[in-house]
Amino acid sequence: MNVPKLTDAQARVMKWIGKGWTGEPGAGSAVMVNGKRICNVDTMTALKRHGLVMQDELRRWVATAEGKALTKTLDL
Repeated sequence: MNVPKLTDAQARVMKWIGKGWTGEPGAGSAVMVNGKRICNVDTMTALKRHGLVMQDELRRWVATAEGKALTKTLDL
């Protein structure tokens, strides 16, 4: 697996999303996890380019299989 270098914000997101939590659209460009702002859409777009997250049919951000595997590998 090609392991991308994650920023602090990306690692923080993968810590939650990679373990099964979902990110939901918030006000403006905010992405919310469990009711708290965790990042913005730009962070999620970067993770999507790496193939680690995607949006489901309800526009929630979820981890891909690669994202979940990376989360386990990095012990996030």
